[in-house]
Amino acid sequence: MTHIVQATTAEDLLALVPGLVGTTPRSSLVVVLFEGSRSRGALQVHLPAGTDVDRRVAEAAAERALGFACRAPGVDAIVPVLYSDDAFGAGSEPPGRIIADAVLELANAHGFTVKDALCSATDGWGSYLDPGLPSGGRSPAIVTSAAVPQVPPLPAELVTTEVPSVDAATFAAVDLEYRVLSARLDAMLDAATDRTRTGWRIDVGDTVERLDGLPEVFEDALLRGVETMTPREVAFLLLSLKRPWASDLALMQWAFGRDLGDELDDAERAYGHLPVGMDDPEVFHRVAHLLVGDGPHPDVQRIRAASSLLLDIAARASESARVAPLAMLAWLSWALGQSSRAAAFLDELDVAELDHPLASTVASLIRQGHLPAWAFCRAPGTLDGAVAGNGQPAA
Repeated sequence: MTHIVQATTAEDLLALVPGLVGTTPRSSLVVVLFEGSRSRGALQVHLPAGTDVDRRVAEAAAERALGFACRAPGVDAIVPVLYSDDAFGAGSEPPGRIIADAVLELANAHGFTVKDALCSATDGWGSYLDPGLPSGGRSPAIVTSAAVPQVPPLPAELVTTEVPSVDAATFAAVDLEYRVLSARLDAMLDAATDRTRTGWRIDVGDTVERLDGLPEVFEDALLRGVETMTPREVAFLLLSLKRPWASDLALMQWAFGRDLGDELDDAERAYGHLPVGMDDPEVFHRVAHLLVGDGPHPDVQRIRAASSLLLDIAARASESARVAPLAMLAWLSWALGQSSRAAAFLDELDVAELDHPLASTVASLIRQGHLPAWAFCRAPGTLDGAVAGNGQPAA
């Protein structure tokens, strides 16, 4: 679905930026990307509070933003927008000039056309390229009254960083089932001579579910959602996701499709109990690349459903059981280019919990400022337009 939104003036563009990045930016450098006259979305790089920064910090922010822009196919022009916590005051010079200059110099070095360079301060806004900018900047009311259609907002499950709350009875029912199933599994493992995954069985409801049949369980959960699941089914999901190989399987299946889940499940049953080696099946290597963003674009609609599911699962999880859902939510956010949102989910974990393999991987990717390669390509089914695209990177 494509949304065409015309932005003919600087105030039009400023009115649209919050929709492009999913929130009203603060202390940020936002770079709107263009392919000719058509926007390809926007990149957001967070800055230290205020814009009284030295040249080193300014250059680092510019390099990060323009580095991302260079990876976006077809992008040949930009509009940098600095969101400052400072004010114009009585002067006509927008705050943050050192950051703007760093971006303009680097954009010129990379061959980008700079359509404009804007500043949104606490008391006004204006262009760094406007020699006639009045003292105190232009009125914020001009932006708020801009007559442009708003970019359709992202669904809440792709924006929120808060786990929803559930009533005490719902939480207690899931927690009880989780403890019962955990104890049962522990007893079975203690009694088993073969402790490989193919021997793990748990009685769920009136059926016996095996941990080597998880693709069907995960797909069913994705389609149904938590509201139609029993407390025991939710508890079984939590218990399954607690195992890193199972959470990776669910993540890959929910993001890239059931076929990958089945393929990875088959490989895990055949090779997962063996030491890591060069003769591992190809799917293991493919998944390793996908986890760091190297591969085809994931299915955004499946990510949306998975994010909603995981938020609801995390709401019903005790602290000891919530690590995997939060780590998975962090990865799904990062996979959409939303590093800041990913970091917010990781912030819910304590230091010890960050040792979880997936949480550790996502934290490392964020520290390195790394985004998935697919974040710079158009994804099937996502929004774009003259100035549009809500799924763009927010670094």
